[in-house]
Amino acid sequence: MKMIVLVFCVVGCLLVGEQSYAHGSDHDPNVLVIITDEHNFRTLGCYRNTLAREQAEIWGPGSVVETPNFDRLAKDGVLCTRAYATAPVCSPCRAAMITGMYPQNTGVPTNNAELREDVPTLAKIMANQGYRTSFVGKWHLGGTGKPEWAPKIDGGFQNKTYMFNRGHWKKFAQTKTGARVDARDKAGSLSYGLSDADEKSFSTDFLTDRAIELMAEAGDQPFLTVLSYPDPHGPNTVRAPYDRMYDHLRFLPPRTYGRDDVAIPRWLGNTRNHAIFRGSQMSQYFGMVKCIDDSLGRILMTLEKSGKLDSTIIMMTSDHGDLCYEHDRLNKGNPYEGSARVPMLIRFPERIAAGQVHIQPVGTVDVTPTLLGLARIKTDYEFQGRDLTAQFVGGGAEKVNQVTFLRNSGTEPQWVCAVDERFKLVLSVNDQPWLFDAEQDPDELLNFYRRPGSGSATQRLAKALQQYGKQNSDTYLQHPAIVAALTKCLTLKDGEP
Repeated sequence: MKMIVLVFCVVGCLLVGEQSYAHGSDHDPNVLVIITDEHNFRTLGCYRNTLAREQAEIWGPGSVVETPNFDRLAKDGVLCTRAYATAPVCSPCRAAMITGMYPQNTGVPTNNAELREDVPTLAKIMANQGYRTSFVGKWHLGGTGKPEWAPKIDGGFQNKTYMFNRGHWKKFAQTKTGARVDARDKAGSLSYGLSDADEKSFSTDFLTDRAIELMAEAGDQPFLTVLSYPDPHGPNTVRAPYDRMYDHLRFLPPRTYGRDDVAIPRWLGNTRNHAIFRGSQMSQYFGMVKCIDDSLGRILMTLEKSGKLDSTIIMMTSDHGDLCYEHDRLNKGNPYEGSARVPMLIRFPERIAAGQVHIQPVGTVDVTPTLLGLARIKTDYEFQGRDLTAQFVGGGAEKVNQVTFLRNSGTEPQWVCAVDERFKLVLSVNDQPWLFDAEQDPDELLNFYRRPGSGSATQRLAKALQQYGKQNSDTYLQHPAIVAALTKCLTLKDGEP
């Protein structure tokens, strides 16, 4: 899936439409960004291949979904093993993707907020370079409208006929003017029901068809197409035959499920909020992922037949994960791996060597700067996200001890987080610092804060968080409880009790 992140203007920013953001390009590759919604990275075979079996098959031995088309993106390009949602909830993460700015600087720190119209976006910058820009699927940056086709706040995408603001609809129908939701409940209201959706009307298939049509209509003009699927987000339902495809698997609860013998971080709340494990829900979830993978296969085949596949930058990612019963929870909103870690794959054989595994941390805030860098599009705009092109192109050595940052959705601080290649530090308003060690405890059951040997990692990530807060106007880092926690981390010594 491909993603794009662009940066938001600070005080005195340039007015969109009155100022040219880009200065020219010596290359015009197409750009296809595929965004899934609430997607657990372990459902992709290419990610399972990087994990120990007990991590790869976390819902039971052999309980996996095969994803050959996502795997092809990884085989032909780069797989990012430590990619994270900048804020693991839909709207703020999507705002970071499309602007390259942290959510607090986009007007969208929480769900259902409106993207600031004075913020430059990937679409605006690429349109200024002569690209034909289209957005197909779920947008979720236009406020409360639902579904609101072709929303008023559109990020500057030229073609938004098949952009809808929000909702997880399962069935669409084509009309003379665009699309409509084609399922209703007994009261006649629009519904998330399947309503006998088929390979033409089911949301994943329908949106794939529209994206293929729009890419073809671009002709010889370079295109930016964002295809944003509302799945595999709940409700966990999918059309036939995917609805029964994985019923034969013996799904088991993850190892972190029902663990009353370990401490629960208070940033999760005071109760375990136990979700009752249902294998049937995982079967449907796998079906949604498989349907998306098959649709990706159709896209790759179409681009290959048109001769555009290898001249198209393809990025796949998601706006956040889904815990899928890890730590007794569903969905997202916290810094656990299943919630915050996302798949991120990039294929562009003209510049990216095949078979790369990128182990340094990446944030969704890095998407737009990186896509612009890969496309060789230059701009005066200073992103808060990073352009990682140099790390993906030409076999350049990766910098060590890189860090990416996460924050809770909303306008009130709950937690902030820094992640490097191995460690994750979480500072919150209601708990001691938590330090996770992916090497010693990939299940994230233990707190390594103040354990012998953890001091240097704690200090390093705390310093990075302190600098991030100052550089990116994150007031969460000014909350007294987080300031106190940060101070403890900065002065911590190895082995201190």
